[in-house]
Amino acid sequence: MRYLWLALFALLILALAFGPQIVANRPKTDETLNIISPHWDGIRNEFGRAFEQKYFEQSGKHIHVVWLDIGGTGEIRKWLDQRMAQVKGTGKSVGADILFGGGMDMLPGMAAKDYFQPYTPAKEIIDAIPESVNGQELRDKQNRYHAACLGMFGFVYNKQVIVEANLPKPQTWDDMGQSALQGWITCGDPGQSGSLHQAFEIVLQAEGWEKGYAALTRLASNARAFNEGGASIPRDVSLGQAAAGPCIDFYASAPVRRQGATHLQLVIPAGATIATPDCIAILKSPANAPAAEAFMKFVLSEDGQRLWYQPRATEGGPQEYDLERLPVMPSTYEKGYPTNTVSNPFKDKASFKYDGKKAGARWNFLNDLWKSLWMDTHEELWSARKAVVAAGRDADLGMALAQPPFSEDASFKLAAKTKSMTPDERNALKNKWVAWGRNWYAQIEHAAETNGPVPVITVAPSE
Repeated sequence: MRYLWLALFALLILALAFGPQIVANRPKTDETLNIISPHWDGIRNEFGRAFEQKYFEQSGKHIHVVWLDIGGTGEIRKWLDQRMAQVKGTGKSVGADILFGGGMDMLPGMAAKDYFQPYTPAKEIIDAIPESVNGQELRDKQNRYHAACLGMFGFVYNKQVIVEANLPKPQTWDDMGQSALQGWITCGDPGQSGSLHQAFEIVLQAEGWEKGYAALTRLASNARAFNEGGASIPRDVSLGQAAAGPCIDFYASAPVRRQGATHLQLVIPAGATIATPDCIAILKSPANAPAAEAFMKFVLSEDGQRLWYQPRATEGGPQEYDLERLPVMPSTYEKGYPTNTVSNPFKDKASFKYDGKKAGARWNFLNDLWKSLWMDTHEELWSARKAVVAAGRDADLGMALAQPPFSEDASFKLAAKTKSMTPDERNALKNKWVAWGRNWYAQIEHAAETNGPVPVITVAPSE
């Protein structure tokens, strides 16, 4: 105890001696700007630093960007729903000024709920950023949200693991569901990772409901587990803890470049490729509206767009982190800036036309369905697929296992229906899906073990 008191006394002396100096060395702050974002620390640090510097140059005021750590897009959506309900009609802020990150399938729904304050960019920005690219809108017609950058989706695999384990090299989404890869796939929770959900939605639209859902379910049956976010996937693959996993391009690009093309390979599957917008918006009744507008202007300006595009430590680029996102300003690609980026979505032809309204209409419904039939029943799904592979019947029972539980038309009707359900009603329906999934997977497993016929699937519960 005596030594504890001596230690505490020493800490007190240090605080008295150096505390005032520490406070004195802190940069002066005249204002704060509160931002919620699913973006990783590199994006936060680079845009926070660059904006603070630009704001001081333009206003003579020191501003501190505060990044509120809410979580991924799923948690942010829930947080905003709760906070907006609390302040509705009061004119008060939710406690954040900016939402920085989120797709066009997420933000339109929030805009419809009046979560955003419109921001009309200056003419030079409107002239420099087109309204759309390959059928995808880059700004809301009422200026409630804007695309800040673009991303492409695919998967990454570890070449060394593939060779040493004698595994097939995946080149398509269907390849990710090959029986030889069971246990070698890592995956995130699409309900927690907006980028992963977007990737899966692209598969559904590019391949069609029946084939796309089957490809994703077979991928899920190969997954060892489901992590929370998408950023962990390329890390697991790069460490050799998995052979492959789905991810957005910029999550994989840095590990691929760092470890070399001989070690990791990023695949953007042909026929299921499109650059999708990642957006930014000013939240309703921001506490610091002028700074929020200044941040919007910075992100959409050439200075902000170059941060996405250029390598670190280049003039006009990021300082510490390579962000490697695709700018929404076409001229950024054409001015000869140094870059590691090889894609140009304004010149590369899209392989299909993505329907953002379709994606938004079934976003929450698919998250509930996938959680019920892939994650909450993962042990049963895994066991059924393992039995199917052992029986050598992946061609018939394996494909039956991965059938969607509804037709696409029925799924849209149910998606609309679930929007008006109470939380208890939705949970009750999800529990019924879990029970349905366990029963269906058990039927498949039994058929595999007894060499029985392919069971006839029944439609999953809708109420």
